[in-house]
Amino acid sequence: MFGKYPAGNILLSFGVLMTGASISKIFLVFWHMGLSAYSPRTFFVHQKSFLFPIILSYWERYGAYLIAQLKNVANVVWSGDGWFDSMGHSAKYGAYTMFCNTILKVVHFELHQVSDSIN
Repeated sequence: MFGKYPAGNILLSFGVLMTGASISKIFLVFWHMGLSAYSPRTFFVHQKSFLFPIILSYWERYGAYLIAQLKNVANVVWSGDGWFDSMGHSAKYGAYTMFCNTILKVVHFELHQVSDSIN
């Protein structure tokens, strides 16, 4: 599936992405330890080509699974929230979240770019 990309490199990129760490700080630690690794550019190629599509696919399947499970549950309690920006800042994106209080999980999440055509 990954072709010319070694699996260990993809797994390193996945680990860095999932921890929320800075790739430059990870490589600085590697440098101090005397380890060599691929470049930060390769990390971003891994994100774009492999990691983001796989994570998005998993999230969509998992969300559909949760909704299918909840269709069989009586008295489901939902909460929703939309957020554009804090006071004094211009919003470029809006985030919408649907949370199921019954199972205590986020079931749906969307980001939307604010358009000038909305009044």
